[in-house]
Amino acid sequence: MRPIYFFILMFFAAPAVLPAQDPVAAVMRNTVWPDAGVAKKSFDWSLFTLQYYCVSNWNATGISAGYTSGSGHSSFVFLRDGIPGYSWYHLYLSHFRQFRKVSCMLQLRASMIGLKERPPTLRLGGNIDLSWKVSEMLSLQVDIFDFPGWIFPSNVTRGDPEMAFFLFHEPGRLIGLIEGFRISQLQFGPITSGIRINLNDKISLIGLFDVLPFGVSLGINWTLNRYNLHVRLEQHNGLGITPEVQIGF
Repeated sequence: MRPIYFFILMFFAAPAVLPAQDPVAAVMRNTVWPDAGVAKKSFDWSLFTLQYYCVSNWNATGISAGYTSGSGHSSFVFLRDGIPGYSWYHLYLSHFRQFRKVSCMLQLRASMIGLKERPPTLRLGGNIDLSWKVSEMLSLQVDIFDFPGWIFPSNVTRGDPEMAFFLFHEPGRLIGLIEGFRISQLQFGPITSGIRINLNDKISLIGLFDVLPFGVSLGINWTLNRYNLHVRLEQHNGLGITPEVQIGF
């Protein structure tokens, strides 16, 4: 079962429009709506941090930076995740490309486990995001997390393999719908349904609903010039409410 956490993500990016597959979102395995393709030549960078279960002793903090060349986007994400005496250090190298109606992002990960009074341990892994724009209103997205773990049983590639399949439907400029599910080596689910309502060009409301197990996520996005505010409340069965705040620049 994935942990539930209080999540604060701070973006300092130029330009504000990022690729359809955001490398930080892929690292955190967040469900996000596909946006416009890659922008013009530019640099972007971000800082982010989260607190698991609202516990300050268990947090994940990182930095990312990338370059958009017009036809692709390359980036790195460095992340520290852990508690005192036990920490994971992750380095992700990502590259995103578009091929007509198909876009793909490949992430390669090198992780170092630091355990107090024990030598560090190396882990290798990576993520693959595929998106196919079937039509102007329909998009299909497949995420393969920790893909070496599905193929190689070695301890070096052992991680948390998972697949996610999502179908996005945009019947109009104001409304977007999502249906999908996740599957791992241990369980099937959750099954996710969601809706995004664009009140105008600056404010949108998002709702995600999970079953197997049950969960609800309600959020709002507000954009003002180069600033973006995202607030979400998440409720999962037996785990309580989780607030999420995201501030972008």
